Amino acid sequence: MSWGRGSATAPLSTICPSRPLAGLTMLINREHWHMMLESRRTDFAIIMCNHASRVDWLLALLCGYSANMVRVGFLTEGPMQFLPIIGWFRKLCEDIFLWRSFKVDKPRIDANIESFKRTGTQRQLFLAIEGAIVDKGEFDRHYIEECRSFCEAQGYAPFEYVLTPRYKGVHALAQHAGEQLYSVTNAWVSGGKMLNTKLTDPERIVPDLYSLLAQPIAVTAHFDRIQISADQERAKRQCMDNYKYRDEMLAHFDKHGCFPGDIKYEVLPHEIGRRTASALLQLLFMTVVLGAFGVSHLVLHIFATLVVTLGTCHTLGELLSGESRESIPFETIFKSYLYAGRDAKLLAKSKGKSPLKQPATSGEALSETAKMFNLMTKFPAN
Repeated sequence: MSWGRGSATAPLSTICPSRPLAGLTMLINREHWHMMLESRRTDFAIIMCNHASRVDWLLALLCGYSANMVRVGFLTEGPMQFLPIIGWFRKLCEDIFLWRSFKVDKPRIDANIESFKRTGTQRQLFLAIEGAIVDKGEFDRHYIEECRSFCEAQGYAPFEYVLTPRYKGVHALAQHAGEQLYSVTNAWVSGGKMLNTKLTDPERIVPDLYSLLAQPIAVTAHFDRIQISADQERAKRQCMDNYKYRDEMLAHFDKHGCFPGDIKYEVLPHEIGRRTASALLQLLFMTVVLGAFGVSHLVLHIFATLVVTLGTCHTLGELLSGESRESIPFETIFKSYLYAGRDAKLLAKSKGKSPLKQPATSGEALSETAKMFNLMTKFPAN
């Protein structure tokens, strides 16, 4: 493979120059990358990353589809499988969708993993055990405080850059991977500035799909092989130690523009150009075939309808919630529907007021049916 050069000690502005529509660049240490390639000799591996963005899944696919391709799976929120196009596609890919917690969903997780092992299908499972992303709302500030309190209760200084990990059930999940269990710490940079700064920093940015269209972003990824005990109490301590380490790594990156140590990070080569060309050729072939029947205009109509629908839904969702949450298409409008009114309710509760009894909104009814608030809005964090 041909590697572009990037250095851990290079100024951030040289790692990620400003130019429009540049998309995503990933920097990784060569030895770390070879370690990940070696993991593909086994049937199964687990990669756990800090939840610094809404497009962490793109990093997983970028790694999985570079060099020796391997199937990439995800462990994520249950409702994601219902979102159009990508959500439906990931359901067909047999990703693991959580409805409540690792512990409650354990039988279904085990069955999914074992089904791949029985057929000898190689797969790398990607997940972020923080289990949540915080923005700048009242609910998010309260969640951060809950995580800080949990750290103190466990004898740790409050984390500044990461939330506390959801350790319950991770000990059982990790046993499926054996020695093929990896921790990756990601630092997101754009325009010479680290995006995933302190959780309480008003300048902090949570990148999503629209961020990639608006500005070039470079991600420096640091990989470590880790071990998680089969004993839950010991596993809790190991998870907390791992996140303390991540917090310190990100603090160093924020201050110095690099992770600690004399480690070189290089641009990960990829095949995005070739894959894009392949997709365009397939689209051209479909247009030619439809043209033979005199209906080639349908391609343009479908594309235009999709773009207008997606743009309208995203704009409406961002106006309603104040945040762009587009990890996959249509998620912003979906989350604005689910999160409606939660900040107001939390503020009323914190002031000792009982919110007026009102009929359940359709959003509340959906969230109850989906049983997802136990995963996404439960306190404390663990």
